[in-house]
Amino acid sequence: MRRRKLNLSGLQFRLWLFFLAVFSMSVYGQEKNRVRIKADYVKVMNSQSYLNIGVISRIERQMQSVPDIELEVYYEHENEEFPLGSATTDMNGDATFILPSLAEIKADSTGTYTLGVAFGGNESFRRGSRSVSFKDAIIKTELLEKDSTNYIKATLTHALDSMPLVKSLVRVQVQRLIRPLKIGEDFNYTDENGTILVPVEEGIPGPEGILTLEVVLPDSDDFGTVKAITEAPIGVPIVKDNSFNERSLWAPRDRTPYFILIFTILLLLFTWGPILYLVRNLYKIYKSQ
Repeated sequence: MRRRKLNLSGLQFRLWLFFLAVFSMSVYGQEKNRVRIKADYVKVMNSQSYLNIGVISRIERQMQSVPDIELEVYYEHENEEFPLGSATTDMNGDATFILPSLAEIKADSTGTYTLGVAFGGNESFRRGSRSVSFKDAIIKTELLEKDSTNYIKATLTHALDSMPLVKSLVRVQVQRLIRPLKIGEDFNYTDENGTILVPVEEGIPGPEGILTLEVVLPDSDDFGTVKAITEAPIGVPIVKDNSFNERSLWAPRDRTPYFILIFTILLLLFTWGPILYLVRNLYKIYKSQ
């Protein structure tokens, strides 16, 4: 009887080890990666506000973007969540969610809005969320001319009580296709009235002489990114080059200048003409023998 008990306990021990190994393998195989969500609030004056969202995850010891996942966007008020919509990340793990008017989103007593972005999880990734809080700011711009110099004046205020935002870093730039052109000082801080005055240099080219000036409050901890865009007819008109279809050195090959074609043909004739003449004479000599 003792031998049977020992054999039975040994069998139970082996079965326990087997099921433990299977369970460990199944748990390890189903291990999910954690997602990291980044959300930035951006407001464009007299236009729309939106969230710039990015999702990354540590996969095989490398941080990689997470494409094609659906995110829920909501706002928080008095410990409750109110849905705003959804967004799906692109191949770079980025998404842009256009926000409704702030009048449709409730703020707390201090005028602070809280937005949330949540991912419910799937077979590969765990659930995750990120919240962003901000207050509403207003930028008003004005074009001025003093002593034959053009200036752009911008005033930054709090939308809740119209109080000026003092000593706030503001960037002024000219809109470009690839990278904006900064103008003025590297660091422009608002004065006690929440105002900056930045000169616009002469000679900046623009379509039909119109410059698209941007006044930006960048990545503020309290207000996010706020941008005001102003069209200013103070630039140098861009002259369009219509010589592309003309015969020139930089034109396509079917638009090669005639003098180059003639010179090339003559050069070939003067080079190969004597050679062909000699070959012809040698052939006649060979035939005459």
